[in-house]
Amino acid sequence: MRREAEPAATQRSTAVASTLRTIAIVAAVILVVWLLSDVVLLIFLSVVMAVILRGISRWAAHHTGLSEQAMLAPITLFAALAVAGFLYYVAPRLIAQSEELARQIQQEFAQVQNAYGGTTWGRLLLQPAAQPQQVQERIFGYTSTFATSAIWSLATAFIVIVTAIYFAASPELYIGGIVRLFPLAWRGRAERLHYEIGRTLRWWSLGQSIDMLMVGLLTGAGLLLLHLPLALALAFIAGLFTFVPYFGALAAAVPAMVVALTRGWQSAVWVGVVFIVSHLIEGYLISPFVQHRTVRLPPAVTILSMTVLGTIFGPLGIILGTPIAATVLVIVREVYVAGILGDPEVESEMAPDG
Repeated sequence: MRREAEPAATQRSTAVASTLRTIAIVAAVILVVWLLSDVVLLIFLSVVMAVILRGISRWAAHHTGLSEQAMLAPITLFAALAVAGFLYYVAPRLIAQSEELARQIQQEFAQVQNAYGGTTWGRLLLQPAAQPQQVQERIFGYTSTFATSAIWSLATAFIVIVTAIYFAASPELYIGGIVRLFPLAWRGRAERLHYEIGRTLRWWSLGQSIDMLMVGLLTGAGLLLLHLPLALALAFIAGLFTFVPYFGALAAAVPAMVVALTRGWQSAVWVGVVFIVSHLIEGYLISPFVQHRTVRLPPAVTILSMTVLGTIFGPLGIILGTPIAATVLVIVREVYVAGILGDPEVESEMAPDG
């Protein structure tokens, strides 16, 4: 009896030690992710960009007969030239429109101040805002902060883009290195997890690309009908910002409203109507149809993920909230439901086969 009890006790102690070791590894990973959250988010952004580049390269290779690596270089170059050309064309014009709006606001404020500055309520409301020295100091402070942030953002964007290109060029190299960090018994599960995450992000990016394209087309048609300056550029911005669900629509409307306000508040109202109608069509007609074939995330999960991650990590958390939520759901399904609970019949509800 004693000899039978000893192996059982050994097995229990081994199981307890394995559990404690797993908990320690998970806790260490969570701690590292928390301490290096900004770096981890930038790496994840590089991974998402790499998945998009690799997906486009795969599609192009399928239709041209060339390899994915051969198609990656021209596609990356084309994307870089398109972004650079867009910024070269749009940035000066948006700055000019913003300066025109600022001049109009200054003129309107001067007229209101001349008309009502002598009244009691006019002195109370308008006088504190009419200190030129304070305004100049605030403008100088905002300009310095913006310039510093812009330089840092450009440097970070360059690093992220270069990293994404390396990831897209040789994904097997990096995935193989990560898989080797796991124990031998876990490597099969780790390889499947990497495959499922990559497939989910690929189908999610496809769905987002379709939504972005449709929003850009709908917004562009509406702005062209209104004869708004920079209509096509503003439509491109609207489509691009659709990458971030819900919040992106609000951010994309800002430059369009700035341009519209230079032509009057009536024009701004109609621009607002165009954006609202475009996103209603996208949200209630296009998106459900697209999500039926691509990645389907519950709206509550999407909003909560962006809200929580935005609160913790700032704007980058909002931008990456949806793909992070999709990734976490894949990890829960593959690691916990299929791995720990031992359910072999887990079906992918996040992404279709392919």
